[in-house]
Amino acid sequence: MMLMKNCIVRRTIPRVFHRGYKVLSIETSCDDTCIALMERSSDKVELIQHIKSTLDSTEFGGIVPTKAFNHHQTNLARITKELLENNNLTISNPPDVICVTRGPGMAGSLGVGIEFAKGLSVVYGKPFVGVHHMLGHLLVPRFESSGKLPQFPFLNLLVSGGHTMLVLSKDLLNHEILCNTVDIAAGDALDKCAREIGIKGNNLGKELEIFVNAKPEDWNYRNFDMPKPLYNKRGRMFMPAYSFAPFHGAVQRLVEKENLNLEDEVIKRCVGHHIQKAIFGHMIDKLTLVLENNKEKLKDVRDFVASGGVASNITLRNMLDKGLESTSIERTTYPNPSLCTDNAVMIGWAGIELYESGLTTELSIFPTPKWPLSDLLNVPYWIKKE
Repeated sequence: MMLMKNCIVRRTIPRVFHRGYKVLSIETSCDDTCIALMERSSDKVELIQHIKSTLDSTEFGGIVPTKAFNHHQTNLARITKELLENNNLTISNPPDVICVTRGPGMAGSLGVGIEFAKGLSVVYGKPFVGVHHMLGHLLVPRFESSGKLPQFPFLNLLVSGGHTMLVLSKDLLNHEILCNTVDIAAGDALDKCAREIGIKGNNLGKELEIFVNAKPEDWNYRNFDMPKPLYNKRGRMFMPAYSFAPFHGAVQRLVEKENLNLEDEVIKRCVGHHIQKAIFGHMIDKLTLVLENNKEKLKDVRDFVASGGVASNITLRNMLDKGLESTSIERTTYPNPSLCTDNAVMIGWAGIELYESGLTTELSIFPTPKWPLSDLLNVPYWIKKE
């Protein structure tokens, strides 16, 4: 088990709220058990503490839902107790709002966090907000930029191990998916390809990035052909969709056909570089296509955000910046790498934005493993304050 703690202070936002309040937030959608405490005042939001415990899945070669469930059961109460004691939170000095990830994610993992958060809401007698996991990823740059950027409407590339989509965020509650994956997510493809060439670790995509960037001089050892999905058949060239499944099969065939010696780190690093370049290039090709095909719809969009775990990759960020140079996008924003992966800070911030828009949720909610971002309000048990 790996336990990480970090504390970020004095994140300001320009919107004025009538009183200060504390927000306790929980994230358990996958294999990260996270809790955060934030304080909202009239002119700023301060992150008091964030505690994160991540399941080490190295020996299993991937996330096992039952083990993730047990990890949350083992650790959520423990890290919550630590946070409450560290910050003197009691029945007489409680947090004012409880936020938790409602979905999407793994049902068992979500359920642990939701039921625990319900209990806190009942004990403290405080409002309860069920937050969409991807909304958290999408909005977290607004926390980091003092609420100034990105400005609605903005375009967001949500890219992680479970999702890869381009989203037009018109306002807090109105999100349109302009491009989605037809098979697996980019992060899943990176993990599968990394495993295929012998990369080991808990987060294979991150381990691949570290390994490839260790010696950039190895990248040009030789050229390896990679597929361009949805471009290889007549009539499919201009599909506004992603497809990442072909990359894993292509790497398997490449290793076998070329009889590559992956014990040679130069060869291995060069293949890893081409894997990243091809997968990220596919993202940017489709991003460019979406911008070209939706000029009228995107005419007021000046901000672009890439968020989610894969968005911490420096190569991807550099390729996105270059790919957007000649487009209508004026600003690119990326969260701090520590806030790209799953965390409770993004759930607390999204919860603040929902709460201040007048939305809370009933205690009757249950895990929503599949929940399209475009249907944010089309699930039961929202409470709207008039």
